[in-house]
Amino acid sequence: MAEGRFVLTRIGQTLVVTLEGAADEATLSSAAETVAENHSREGATSVVFEVSGCEVIDLDEFVGLQKLVRTMEWLGLRCVIAGLRPGIVAYLASAGISAGSLRTSLDLELALQELNPSRDQAEPEPEQGHDADDECDADNARPL
Repeated sequence: MAEGRFVLTRIGQTLVVTLEGAADEATLSSAAETVAENHSREGATSVVFEVSGCEVIDLDEFVGLQKLVRTMEWLGLRCVIAGLRPGIVAYLASAGISAGSLRTSLDLELALQELNPSRDQAEPEPEQGHDADDECDADNARPL
């Protein structure tokens, strides 16, 4: 089996853990320690586990990834798993594995958008309302 490794990157208040090779127990354990240390030292609000570099994720590895996500959530981080390959998703679904409350995303870019929506995409401010007694004719028109 291929050896796993990870790279930790920080984008704003989000930590990105890019997994490559295998998502084996040793790699996930090391990633958990590194993220926890970084979070306690520098703080963060969220973490993305980017797994598109993993050719295969077996059941044990996926369960380990789920546990890692739950551990990070206990530390107060919002978590998203990004980049699961369609073949891996099909395999996990056929094995009866449920995503449950896991947050997943097609890729890293979409995960970052979900965790850190830009101010440009913020909801528009509500329009000023009119009282029921206000008349809506041309003489009383006013800009909103």
